[in-house]
Amino acid sequence: MNGEIAPQPQYAGFLARGMALGIDILLIHLLYFCCLCAVAAALWAHSPHWPVLLPSILFCLPLFLLTFPLFIAVYFLALHGWQGQTLGKMFMGLRVVRADGGEVTPGLAFLRFIGYGLSILPLGLGLFWSIIDREKCAWHDHVAATRVIMNVCS
Repeated sequence: MNGEIAPQPQYAGFLARGMALGIDILLIHLLYFCCLCAVAAALWAHSPHWPVLLPSILFCLPLFLLTFPLFIAVYFLALHGWQGQTLGKMFMGLRVVRADGGEVTPGLAFLRFIGYGLSILPLGLGLFWSIIDREKCAWHDHVAATRVIMNVCS
């Protein structure tokens, strides 16, 4: 310690976080749609007759609707737990870190994901909380003791 003070992290604001989430939502839907198309193509390759294809797709539709929340969970948990950032956060130059500045663990990523429900359920109030919070934290950040910072290249 040469008497130097560590620089304070620059916390990401509501607008940057919202744009990153918007990008993530767009990508999630695009990726999931590609998965749906792949399954439809596989069904079509198996039986390329319209009378057989339509009931197969209708049968699979509830399955896809049930797997969509799982798809979302895997997207956020894998990327936050592995990189500390989703593709939207990467694009916006944001990163999720622990409150002490350390790397996010898979367990914290899970806790943060569960906290999203707390942030979203009361009409998104927990997300808007980041506008008035001193460290620009949403409720899920407080639950998991994480912060979203601007990714500064050293």
